[in-house]
Amino acid sequence: MPPLYTIQAFVLGQIENNTYLLSDSKTKHAIVIDPAFGIETVIQAMRKQDLQLCAIWITHAHFDHIAGVRQLLQDFGQKIPVFLHKDDLALWEAGGGAPDFGFNFDPKARPTDFLEHGQQLRFGDQAIEVRHTPGHTPGHVIFYWAEQQSVFCGDLIFYHGVGRTDLAYSDAQALIQSIHENVFPLPEETKLLSGHGRPTTVREEKDQNPFL
Repeated sequence: MPPLYTIQAFVLGQIENNTYLLSDSKTKHAIVIDPAFGIETVIQAMRKQDLQLCAIWITHAHFDHIAGVRQLLQDFGQKIPVFLHKDDLALWEAGGGAPDFGFNFDPKARPTDFLEHGQQLRFGDQAIEVRHTPGHTPGHVIFYWAEQQSVFCGDLIFYHGVGRTDLAYSDAQALIQSIHENVFPLPEETKLLSGHGRPTTVREEKDQNPFL
């Protein structure tokens, strides 16, 4: 019998973003996390699987993690909720930080719901916990899905790496604290599904991450 819930990862765009598609085979409901440039690939997969988008969750407001929001809303409905932490709203409204990299970007969409630390998001009969993890950006969050032993951790932590903290709104000390308080206490076999690069685990990063 196939699993009721699945996580599909798509590597999209020139910066090779990981966009995640969560699906429920019983209801055909889906959630997209961090829709990047090239979101058409995910949309095609959703059409093929006959999935209905019910929410968009954003770990942080950098342009490469929100570039696909507009297209998802155009294809699946303008009333689909877009979730973001309020501390990243200013970054979203400033073009997702694109001017820091020498170009302009207009998301042409807005978040509709604001995430809070400790909030429990529902997906089918599952609960997925929001954890506020500032450092890379002020409003960065991660999504901990205990039932699937998985964390969608955006640009907080990577395989043997951590998120950038050399931007004006970044905070290196806060990022390290966020990892130690919100990632490392999790069970060591928990999978870390980052915004870029290969998956890793809590155990691997505790033992081998040179930045920590």
